[in-house]
Amino acid sequence: MSFVSKIIISNDFDGIKTKMIEDFGFKNLRFIPKEVTNEFLLDDARAVEKESYIAETQEKIIILMAYSFRTEAQNFLLKLLEEPPRNIKFLIVTPSKNLLLPTIKSRLICQKDKIIKEEIDLKIDLKKLDLKMIFEFIKENENLDKVELMQKISLLAQECLKVKKFKEEELDFFYKAYELAKLNSKASLLFATLLLNVYEA
Repeated sequence: MSFVSKIIISNDFDGIKTKMIEDFGFKNLRFIPKEVTNEFLLDDARAVEKESYIAETQEKIIILMAYSFRTEAQNFLLKLLEEPPRNIKFLIVTPSKNLLLPTIKSRLICQKDKIIKEEIDLKIDLKKLDLKMIFEFIKENENLDKVELMQKISLLAQECLKVKKFKEEELDFFYKAYELAKLNSKASLLFATLLLNVYEA
């Protein structure tokens, strides 16, 4: 079975890994990094390039799985994805296509797979919000990684919409916070801005 290089939008990393091994055999696959990471780094991209130029007589699929991909790592891979060495194919797996550069998406076909919904509890009553609750929430969530932070901001936006009506500029706070989370902004600053905005409204 021949493989076509592509992007799969999914967070079911284990399921995809199992299926790829069943379909193509473990010896024909290379996972870089070996375990799924929160962030695919420039060093990972260099490892992909190195693996790509190890000559193969049979098809080899290099699989990149991460919750997010650093921009510099994606830029590093562009030429390799456009002109892969002989017998080299690529599979990129990530939970959202918005995490990939348009230049990456334009080079590979994109397939949406199932997304496993993880139950996240905000543990805050937005209807009875006070400054003490805001402080405790910030303290509890100040060390989230980037992916967890993005998920909680998204959920917070959904829950806030259930308890009050927002003006357009107030809704924009959530969008900006989500974008800043992608850039590794501090969780404490983002949550303080969002929750004080809700509290004061």
